[in-house]
Amino acid sequence: MIVRPPSRERETQELIDRFRTKRAHGRQLRLVAAALGGAVFVAAVVVVVLLAAHTSGSQADNGPGGGTGPGGSPGPATSSTPTSSSAATSAGSTTASATSIGGATTAGGVTTSAGPATTAHATTTAGVTTTGRITTTTRATTTTSAPHTASTAGGQATGKVVVIDPGHQAHGDSSLEPVGPGSSDKKAKVSDGTSGTATGTPESKLVLTVSLKLRDALEARGVKVVMTRTTQDVNLSNIQRAQIANKAGADLFVRVHADGSSDAATSGIHVLYPVSIKGWTDDIAVASKKAASLAQSELIAATGAKDRGIDARSDMSGFNWSDVPAIIPEIGFMTNAAEDRLLATAAYQDKIVAGLTRAILSFLGVS
Repeated sequence: MIVRPPSRERETQELIDRFRTKRAHGRQLRLVAAALGGAVFVAAVVVVVLLAAHTSGSQADNGPGGGTGPGGSPGPATSSTPTSSSAATSAGSTTASATSIGGATTAGGVTTSAGPATTAHATTTAGVTTTGRITTTTRATTTTSAPHTASTAGGQATGKVVVIDPGHQAHGDSSLEPVGPGSSDKKAKVSDGTSGTATGTPESKLVLTVSLKLRDALEARGVKVVMTRTTQDVNLSNIQRAQIANKAGADLFVRVHADGSSDAATSGIHVLYPVSIKGWTDDIAVASKKAASLAQSELIAATGAKDRGIDARSDMSGFNWSDVPAIIPEIGFMTNAAEDRLLATAAYQDKIVAGLTRAILSFLGVS
């Protein structure tokens, strides 16, 4: 038996203890490494699953109604960028649109501009929901309409300008203005107009409805249209209306009116135009008469109304202040009960609009 000195025995024991401690620490490190490796593997699996789910969702979005159509061709837009069509909706999307036209049920603010009819649409993305490790985005498509301008074109631009003046307004203005430039003869700035014997409809309201329809029909053919008014709530004198047409450089100034008579049996359509007055209308009289003849012919053909012909007038400030060809289609007698009821119908109004549209396009030389 070997007997070691006490100091040597302690050193030997310390070496053994350090070896055991190091060995145990190594085992712990290996266990930790193994655990981390397992965690990394699990994380990788989770990432793969999430990527697969995301790819599947994207492909679903790119199907019918998504960003890409069958065969990879572009489909209706479903992104959050603005669109300018009647925005198709993606799966689970909804579209709401509203159009308002100021004063009536179909018009908005009144400005003058050229170009195609434009409705501004904004698509918004909303509803982001996170559940667990997967984030789901729900798209909601919202469509809004910009105010309708008073002069837009739905078809290819023709370069032609028509100013439409719906006669009268909600309330007349009896204050006076000169009947022509420099004239001492004066008339009321704008009268109240007549009203329907059977319907009670004011002339100003009837002709506004017809004028808005005429605007739409002309714009659809690429004609730039400027409205003197799109609402009842204005105060525009006849001189001011003519000045709007002059400023617009109109190829034709169409002043839509309806007629009235003390004789309830009187009915039919006639078109007024300015007589030639030196210094006032001598430069527009011939062209105005041509436009009046075309309008009368087409209105009678479209409606079958009694043909009352065309009439030259010298007493209308709206004519005498105009520097552009001007006409007044008197589309019927509201004091005739039968004709008043007819004028109140959309079908008859559409016939009037169709006749006027054909006449105006013919005058402008637009095919």
